[in-house]
Amino acid sequence: MSYQATLESWHEFYAILATAAASLVGLLFVGLSLHLRVVITHPEVRALARMTLTSFGLTLVASLFMVIPETAPANTGIELLILGIVGVLLIIRSLVSGARTEERAITFLRLLLRFGLLALNFAGVSAAGGFLLAGDYRSALNALVIVAIFLVVLSLRNSWDLLVSVGAAVAQRQ
Repeated sequence: MSYQATLESWHEFYAILATAAASLVGLLFVGLSLHLRVVITHPEVRALARMTLTSFGLTLVASLFMVIPETAPANTGIELLILGIVGVLLIIRSLVSGARTEERAITFLRLLLRFGLLALNFAGVSAAGGFLLAGDYRSALNALVIVAIFLVVLSLRNSWDLLVSVGAAVAQRQ
């Protein structure tokens, strides 16, 4: 089966994934905007919020790349490779920002665990891009399914940590 035919059979999966990621980005904005002062005043909360948004955004953009009609596997491979690298670079920036604070609403170990798992998934996006560049589109699509599921689950878990941490910080102020 050709790349285009195989990709067409995955179209609904990526359309649903993009829809879910976009919806969850909106909910994240609403949830965090209710107590924006806590997000702004706690660098580690801001860093986790940035990474959670990045995870949902990366999931959305990767899904959009996968539903572009009539594209060559090498083009999608380059896009995924770059997307994963950008995600890892954003993690490094956010981890440094979150680590600089002494008074934390989220422990450094939890941040490190969350960011490390996300970095592995972002590297997985780049690896899928590498598979596409090498012409192994079946392995790329299989890898992307695993990465997409983990990204959504990790992002949901991070969202929960954010909401609980922000709630605890608000309760502590009162």
